[in-house]
Amino acid sequence: MDVVVGRPVVVRAPHRVSTEELEQDIQKHFTHPKLKAFLRMLRSTGVVERPWSAPPAVTVGREGIGVRSRAAYEAAHDRAVKAGKEALTRSGLGPRDIDLLVTTHTTSWTIPGLDVNLVEPLGLRPEVERIGLATAACVGGAHGLVHAVRALRGRGGGRALVVAAEDLSTLYLAGPGELRMQDVLYAGLFGDAAGAVVVSAVEAAGEGDLVAEDAWELVLPDSSGAYWGVIHEHGVAFDSGKEATTAPGRVLPYLTGWLEGRAVDWAAVHPGGPGIISGTLAGLGLDEEEAGRHARESLAGGNLGGVAVLDVLSRTLGDGSVTGPGVLVAFGPGFTAAALYVRRSAGPAVSG
Repeated sequence: MDVVVGRPVVVRAPHRVSTEELEQDIQKHFTHPKLKAFLRMLRSTGVVERPWSAPPAVTVGREGIGVRSRAAYEAAHDRAVKAGKEALTRSGLGPRDIDLLVTTHTTSWTIPGLDVNLVEPLGLRPEVERIGLATAACVGGAHGLVHAVRALRGRGGGRALVVAAEDLSTLYLAGPGELRMQDVLYAGLFGDAAGAVVVSAVEAAGEGDLVAEDAWELVLPDSSGAYWGVIHEHGVAFDSGKEATTAPGRVLPYLTGWLEGRAVDWAAVHPGGPGIISGTLAGLGLDEEEAGRHARESLAGGNLGGVAVLDVLSRTLGDGSVTGPGVLVAFGPGFTAAALYVRRSAGPAVSG
């Protein structure tokens, strides 16, 4: 039995917010002795524009955790439904063909969660198995794929739908008190999107299929001070400490140890930032210029959080240029990591 990962569908929020527009809006709201330095940091992220659910003026005008959470969840849910339907259409499957639904959504606290609230809109069977990830954040897309691959192998077959949806613009100027560098950095880094992908267990993969050979996840020891989120009366804020600069590099020995010398011809790397892309590719022994092209292009359009690595994979498969063994890898707060070791068979590109 082969477990085949389809080409993901990614649905972006409708408003494109340029870095210049964001800088101007921040300057409207704040004066700070280090604001120029903060804005230089914003420009260094590699993001040219990011998709947001609403313009900056509307987003910053949402006051309080309740208002921000409702807006973020409603937008993320609508995009998740659209991405899920398009992924099913791309795969040629109907909603009743899905045996497992895996969702990841972190940017608003909601009961019931996205896993429950997608069943009826997508037309899935009421008894569909569900795995709902609520705190995975940026690693969510990869972690969702890991769960899907392992579950299908464990049940000896079936089909899974993995859906990631985030509304990260809700972080914009949500921090309490004086403006911090993190408030500017993460407001400028992130974008809003949903992504969905079908994972299928088949007797034998066809030419051009992406076959998941192995799955891996990690909680990096002594890394709780790297990245985290904070919920307070103003909204959700994202924060990081000095460990943030070293955590991705500290993951690499664990990642390469898991690979155990297996060949890696290409990689779909989570576009968390320019340093994460280049450092991960260097650790895998890949040429940054060629192997990182899709990750950099994705990052230029905004770091989409848990959707981001699905976007990189979609670009990679759509390009049709990769064959042979590769790695999909993403990182998240905690510090965590998840990966698939995959094999792209020679032949025509995955359709769609």
